[in-house]
Amino acid sequence: MADMPAKYFTTFEASRLLGVSLPTVVNWIKANRLKAHKTPGGHRRIAREDLIAFLRRYEIPIPRELSGPSGDKIRILAVDDDEDERELLRTLLEAEGFEISLASNGFEAGLLFGTLRPDLVILDLRMPGMDGFGALELLRSRDDTATIPVIACTAMADPDTSARVAEAGFDAHIVKPYSPEDLVGSIVQLLGLDRGKTASAR
Repeated sequence: MADMPAKYFTTFEASRLLGVSLPTVVNWIKANRLKAHKTPGGHRRIAREDLIAFLRRYEIPIPRELSGPSGDKIRILAVDDDEDERELLRTLLEAEGFEISLASNGFEAGLLFGTLRPDLVILDLRMPGMDGFGALELLRSRDDTATIPVIACTAMADPDTSARVAEAGFDAHIVKPYSPEDLVGSIVQLLGLDRGKTASAR
């Protein structure tokens, strides 16, 4: 098994990882663009998840060393009220090497957002109670989950639905029945992964 990605980085490590100068990283921190904390000795440390959130926020490509989560597999939360659809997603994505968690509605997903900290969420839009739009709003309202990529999954591809999905702030949109290649391709693109090495630890 490959070594786990570091949980915290020094400013020097971050600068080498991103291919920028040390003063650039320090300036990002001073401008409150990149979150960091100080150790008791006064040294800055950047949490891995905060570094990834920064890169996603400013649409900077995520280095390969960061594209896997802190564990062995990339975590995906799939939310759909149709049991068959959930199991289809589980089968498809586990075959690609992802770690899958399932939720049957928006409320259940909301309970999992903070504890699970998925690397990506797939949200069906039409669900009883809290729908996909409500679940997305909840996700974006939390500092710890605001930058997680979210794929909208709908049964319709009409212009009105597509426009509403884009306006809501989803990162990608797939339409049922979708092809496995389209779904996995969206995940690969959003997480900055190498196709063919989708879920392996770095």
